[in-house]
Amino acid sequence: MLDIRIDGQQADLTPGTQLTLERFNPMFDFTTVPGTKVMDFSLPDTPTNRRLFGNPGHAQAPSPRRRWGCEKYLSTNLIETGYVKLKEISTSYSLYFTQNLGQIFGDYQDRLLSEITELGMSPVPAPGATGQPFGFVPVINPSFYGNAAPAGWNGIVNEPGTSFSQQVPFFFVEGVLKRFGELTGWTFAGEFWESSFFKKLQFYNLTALDVASSVVWSNHLPDLTAGRLLIELRNLFNLYLDFDVRRKICRIDLVDSVLAADQVLNWTLLAGPGGVKSPDTNSRLELGYELDSNDAELKPVPLGMDVYRTAETTLTEGATLLPIRSKFSTLVQSAGRYVTDQVGYSVLNKDSKPVSCFRLLLSSDNRGGVPLVTNGVGVRDLTWPGETGLVNRFWQGYERFRADTMLVRKNVLLRPADLATFSFRNKVHIGGVNYLVGLLKANLTTEGPIVCETELWRI
Repeated sequence: MLDIRIDGQQADLTPGTQLTLERFNPMFDFTTVPGTKVMDFSLPDTPTNRRLFGNPGHAQAPSPRRRWGCEKYLSTNLIETGYVKLKEISTSYSLYFTQNLGQIFGDYQDRLLSEITELGMSPVPAPGATGQPFGFVPVINPSFYGNAAPAGWNGIVNEPGTSFSQQVPFFFVEGVLKRFGELTGWTFAGEFWESSFFKKLQFYNLTALDVASSVVWSNHLPDLTAGRLLIELRNLFNLYLDFDVRRKICRIDLVDSVLAADQVLNWTLLAGPGGVKSPDTNSRLELGYELDSNDAELKPVPLGMDVYRTAETTLTEGATLLPIRSKFSTLVQSAGRYVTDQVGYSVLNKDSKPVSCFRLLLSSDNRGGVPLVTNGVGVRDLTWPGETGLVNRFWQGYERFRADTMLVRKNVLLRPADLATFSFRNKVHIGGVNYLVGLLKANLTTEGPIVCETELWRI
């Protein structure tokens, strides 16, 4: 039995109602966070449904609400949760279902972090203070003041123990997302979120405090929305983003860990015969990030910061490249300190202008009493090659998977309980082979098993 509940209340259905459900694996999308797609459907104009939607067809009824919570059950199994919106009102109610991933952060969805003053402000800490949502880490930048360097300027931002050093706070990414979550009601969790590596990740910026007594958070953050930030981090660190819209929880895990997990569902008896196989033509990765064209230290592009491409082998011969880019890059490092060569923003330089940065740093422990920023923390860093590089530590498993996978389109017959408990994190086993499910499309009807179209990627 198909059951649709609006804000927890059972709706009346037209006999023979059928819903088409599509789910997409976020592992295969590097531009958006794909949610569930359900085609438009209609509910009959009945007393029950009028009550649920506020009698929207009545001429004197107020304007209907913009959305309602929606749950879809099949044989008492919860299949999907999300929201419905009214499209048309006539002799029936035409609705469409969405997980609303495009509006999960409400009024803050489309606001740049650099514009959200509600993130707050913090007092400028005393020298040596700890426990702040930001740090003052020395960065060599002789061009910070351009041609208007004040007396005493030694060319090092945040240099401790000197008579004059410009202060530029670098906010921790974790702290910014936590504060954003408090504003929007969201919480974050997951393997990457809880890692010591992530807790040391900082936003680099070029906005000086000068004589300010408080640190305004938004002044030191990039011109990105929170949603775009998550996607850019996903493209840099190969993250698996999983959004629970109703509970407002975002899990941030590692794709390579999902690939290595041992959750396997046996679908051998559920899969239909045959299927259409297609080779994966985009089986070589091309990984890179946007480099700051205003930084003279990046001309020419330093070793390790240029684009990485999977080498062509007998497995990938003739394959095309799959380009994956992140807006976030990092700075050149020399002798334990970051080095850059670009003009910053300071009231002490009347010719300077605000500069938006898309760079990340990793904090490290103090050395000799001097707090340092470094590309490397433990066994990971922010350049591409090498044993501790991004490719080896975050992309190795996915690179191997793409090099040897194949796409199989096949129908499977699932019970409502199978569909209700299904997760794209799980591998499926069919006839001696394990697969990742890239897409699952099902027609939900009032009775009988569910024929599902699937796109399976051999692993």
